[in-house]
Amino acid sequence: MRYWLEVAFGMIAASSTAFSKHMLSKFKKIKKEQEAQSKGIQALLRDRIETSYYYYQERCSITLHGLENVNAMYEEYQNLGGNGTVTKLVEDIRKLPVMDD
Repeated sequence: MRYWLEVAFGMIAASSTAFSKHMLSKFKKIKKEQEAQSKGIQALLRDRIETSYYYYQERCSITLHGLENVNAMYEEYQNLGGNGTVTKLVEDIRKLPVMDD
């Protein structure tokens, strides 16, 4: 009887360890995917802010709707860990006169 208990507990411990390793591997994969998505979204926001910057600088003005969009994108860009290069672009955009659509 003791032998069977040792075997049973050994099997439980082995399967528990395998399960833990599987879950850790799955967690690492999910974390890596989330980081890639976050960086991708940040890159898209940076691109849209830069595109907006050049568009509105060329027009020498910005619409209220355009300014609201830039501000919303910038806020989320910062929440994702954005850097100061885009901050300078947004500051310049905010200095533009706001015109009607």
